[in-house]
Amino acid sequence: MILRLRKASQEDMDLLFQWANDAAVRSNAFHTEQIPYENHVKWFEKMMADASVYQYILCDGELPVGQIRLNIEANAAVIDYSVAAAFRGKGYGSRMLRMIPMQVVQDKISNVTELIGQVKYGNNASARAFESCGYAKQELPEYIQYTNALS
Repeated sequence: MILRLRKASQEDMDLLFQWANDAAVRSNAFHTEQIPYENHVKWFEKMMADASVYQYILCDGELPVGQIRLNIEANAAVIDYSVAAAFRGKGYGSRMLRMIPMQVVQDKISNVTELIGQVKYGNNASARAFESCGYAKQELPEYIQYTNALS
């Protein structure tokens, strides 16, 4: 297993659309409705042009198995990630979360001092992934927030 994060490219638009509309991803998202393709295209173009967004694809060898996105807000990077249905339950989520601090350094995202994950109550797999990676847990009314201070 050779894992690497690569920056998303224009060619990933349809793959990200497919993953985003997966039933489990939608049920664990804060907005659970299916995403129309036209909306995804507009979002994707805006996201790719936004200097405060870093979208990565996790590859096992050459095979894409998941995605992780950082939305930079002040000194924090808010994490959004998912694993493709065929690869869930194999530890890819935790591996992505362990890789992302090094990616922040590698990509010289210099103003980021902490990583933040926001997990819906009931999304036990994601909660376990953040907890296994040492993120500090804080239960808020709407979701569980996980924080990892970068040194």
